[in-house]
Amino acid sequence: MLVLVGLVAWALVTALPAGAKEDVQATLTSPVALDAPTGTRLTVTWTLFVVDEDGQRRAFGADGVFVRLLGPSGAASEDVATGRAHDAGEYEATVLVPEGGIRDIELGLRGWVSDANGTRRSDLIFPITNDPLPGPKPISPAVHNEPASGGSGGTPSWVLALLVGVVPALLAGAVVIRKRLGPGAAASS
Repeated sequence: MLVLVGLVAWALVTALPAGAKEDVQATLTSPVALDAPTGTRLTVTWTLFVVDEDGQRRAFGADGVFVRLLGPSGAASEDVATGRAHDAGEYEATVLVPEGGIRDIELGLRGWVSDANGTRRSDLIFPITNDPLPGPKPISPAVHNEPASGGSGGTPSWVLALLVGVVPALLAGAVVIRKRLGPGAAASS
C-alpha cells in the first residue's frame, strides 16, 4: 500500500510543473519600437514570473523561451532568448521586424506535442502584464503548427503528465493487490 501511495504522490508532483507553466506571466523590461520598419533588428528584454500562494512574485526560468513578432499578413519572426539570467527570470532576444511591421508581440515557451499524427510545435504563450499591443488573450496555449512529421490536433501536456503518473500507479496497485491475494489468485479466477 505504501508503494501505491508513493506512486500516487509522485504522479501528483509530476503533474504540477505542467500546470505551473500555465500561470506564468511576462513583463517587458525594454520598450518595443512598434513603428520600426520591416527588417529592423529589435532587442527585447522581459521577465517571467509566477505569483505564489502568498501573493509574492517568483522568477520563472526555462530554456526555449522566445519572443515572436507577428506582422499584419501573418508573417512572423522569432528568436530564442539568450544571454540573460534565466534563473532570475530575465530574458533577452534580438528579433527582426516581420514584413509589414509589428501587429502583435508574443512571449512564450517552445513546446512540442507528439501523437499518432506526428510531432509538431505546441508553444505556450504567456500573458504580458504591460502588453503594448493588447488584443484578445489566447484561451489555450497558442499553437503555431510546424509539423515535424505531419498531422494536426494534439493532446494537452497536463493529460500526458496525468497519464504518465496514473498508469504506473494503477499498475503498482494491481501488483500490490495480486501479492496480497497470493500467487494462485490469477489462476483461480
